[in-house]
Amino acid sequence: MILGFDLVLGLIILVVSAIMGAILLLAPGSIRLQRPECGWVGWVFNVVNLLFFFILIPLSGVMRMGLLQLEIFCCIEIPWTVGAIGLEIIGLLAFLLGSLLLLWSRMSLRRSFRLGGVKPSTTDYLTMHGPYVHLRHPMYLSAILVILGVSMIISSLVLVAMFLVMIFLVRRLIPREEEQLDQAYPLAYAEYCRRVPRIMLSQHF
Repeated sequence: MILGFDLVLGLIILVVSAIMGAILLLAPGSIRLQRPECGWVGWVFNVVNLLFFFILIPLSGVMRMGLLQLEIFCCIEIPWTVGAIGLEIIGLLAFLLGSLLLLWSRMSLRRSFRLGGVKPSTTDYLTMHGPYVHLRHPMYLSAILVILGVSMIISSLVLVAMFLVMIFLVRRLIPREEEQLDQAYPLAYAEYCRRVPRIMLSQHF
């Protein structure tokens, strides 16, 4: 039963990560060479984010299936108990919720998608539909949920540390991005901020 449960969790991670990767790469305005203009925070965030979504998530799925074991992940062996199952289920829900939010956000942005800290271009528009009706920065929240979920599913100390690093970076990146958006869309963004709350990851919240 344990092996079957591990196999299902691993397959879910692999399938969902493949869908996320395909959408991120192939959707209009897909990931391309862009230069963050907010210092080292933008560069580090984008490197860590891409590393996680395109390498660490698939590896986590393979590890959960028992096909590979990498000591570098520092996974903790948790006894098969109700608490352990509950932790994995909560992690799976966070992973799936974050993945859905990421895909919804990414498709809503379409060609206005930018890597973290990259200024909007003259052809971009201020996205105010989809999840952006309810949250200013849903893609950041989705990334945090996905990382948290996977770290709980495979009980990895390395991914927990990565989760904390991502929160640190996002809290510093959001104010800089909001300055960029305010400069690009001064009237529209001011009205948007009045109507839509920040996520609580911002250091100014």
